[in-house]
Amino acid sequence: MAVKAEKAVKAAEPEKATEPEKVPEKKEAAKDTASFFMYLGPTILGVIQNASIYPAKDVETLLAPAIEKYPRIKALLISDKRIAEDRINVNKPGTRLYVEYHRLVNELKK
Repeated sequence: MAVKAEKAVKAAEPEKATEPEKVPEKKEAAKDTASFFMYLGPTILGVIQNASIYPAKDVETLLAPAIEKYPRIKALLISDKRIAEDRINVNKPGTRLYVEYHRLVNELKK
C-alpha cells in the first residue's frame, strides 16, 4: 500500500512542473536610480581623485567644472550598481572603461 502511495505522489509531481511560474516584474525605475557614483579614472591633482564617491543627486553640479575641463571624466563615473564589475573592467584591455581611462591619461600627458 505504501508503494502505491509513492507512485501516486511521483505521478502528481510532473503535473506541478508544467504550470508556468510567475516571474515578478522588475521595476525599471529601481535599476536606474543610483544612490552614489564612484570615479574610477586616474587622479588629477587639484581636480579629482581616483575612487572618490559622489552623491547621485549632486554629481553633475559638483563635477561640472572638472567635466568641462576633462569631458572623459563623465565616462569614468560609475553607478553604485556596477562598481564590482567596472572596477575589474577598467583594468581589462578592450573594455570601454579601459579605453576611456587610457585616453584620459594620454590627454593629461599633453
